[in-house]
Amino acid sequence: MTSSQFLSVFAQKESQRFKLKVGVFLFLIQDDRILLLRRYRTGIDDGMYVVPMGGHDGLEPLTNSLIREANEEANITLQPAQLQVCHVMHRFHPMSDNLSFEQIDIFFKAESYAGVIENMEPHKCDELEFYSLNALPEKTVGFIRHAIECMRQGLFYSEFGWENHTITNTQNLPI
Repeated sequence: MTSSQFLSVFAQKESQRFKLKVGVFLFLIQDDRILLLRRYRTGIDDGMYVVPMGGHDGLEPLTNSLIREANEEANITLQPAQLQVCHVMHRFHPMSDNLSFEQIDIFFKAESYAGVIENMEPHKCDELEFYSLNALPEKTVGFIRHAIECMRQGLFYSEFGWENHTITNTQNLPI
């Protein structure tokens, strides 16, 4: 097999390999309070509270992804040195129409920032406020609430959403 043929076979196998999504999340903490936003007209979890977050698109450090998202959503500027990984979650996200996915969520904690907090995405968020860590809104998204509790308990890793998931695609599992 020539090196060109090998690379072609390798590229084909790589394109079929399972790819895990990565999400980045900001726990911006001020005086035992955390910055939450309420989702609005997104089609997913509308009316529910989450933290500033985004998907990692690749080709940049995770901290850069989060810094960009925090600025786009809340008008704040963060530096990588201000971010500390406080929790990692392997999450299964069930969705209808067979679009369920799993993802690794990296939660970063920051206690300082530059700028004035402002809702920069009013078409996706209708509230951006600090809430007490001891009294989160009832409508906080489950995995966000779970990650906040894990952070408060000093638990670095957790799994979420796998309780009711049954493996149905076994074609890529080792024998």
